[in-house]
Amino acid sequence: MSSESQPINPARFAEALKDLSAENLALKVLELRNSIAHLDYSNAELKPYAEGLAPTLDQQGRAAQPDQDCIDAIAENEAVIASMQERIELIRTEVEGRGLSWRELQGKVDDDETPAPLATDSNSAASTGNLTNGVNGHTPSNQTQHPAWTDGTFQTGAMSQLSLEDQDLLRQLQSRMPPEDDEDPEGGMHL
Repeated sequence: MSSESQPINPARFAEALKDLSAENLALKVLELRNSIAHLDYSNAELKPYAEGLAPTLDQQGRAAQPDQDCIDAIAENEAVIASMQERIELIRTEVEGRGLSWRELQGKVDDDETPAPLATDSNSAASTGNLTNGVNGHTPSNQTQHPAWTDGTFQTGAMSQLSLEDQDLLRQLQSRMPPEDDEDPEGGMHL
């Protein structure tokens, strides 16, 4: 992000949410969760260098030292994650303020179903051992996948990898969206 641009403040974000449909709110939540997963993954990758457990390129052949750039990047990522989680809560407030079900918006209608916890802390993401992203969700048998690849926010391959419930939700969302060739004459607002 450039030094001149700043993200929209929470009050303006909450105000902008009022103009969005429930489907667009659901998509915004998915977008934010995907971004959080990417940042968690990045933090897990940076952690060994930040802690001095692995040498950086400029430290090759010498004892590993904590890298200040990695420490700063992790701190910045954690601040962005906190901001994104705040935005998800603002969306939840808007959804519930409209009298809609937060669980239904997320495609969950069964009360017995509990969502898998998202790794939102670099310590929890990196504490799973030897992490890898694998290829198309497959990892060698001696390695563990990073949680960011298993929480459903990263998609690899065709959309057919979605569960039947997710495919149904996707069809419902797509049926409510206008065709792409219809452009909004007012330009619309993208968050």
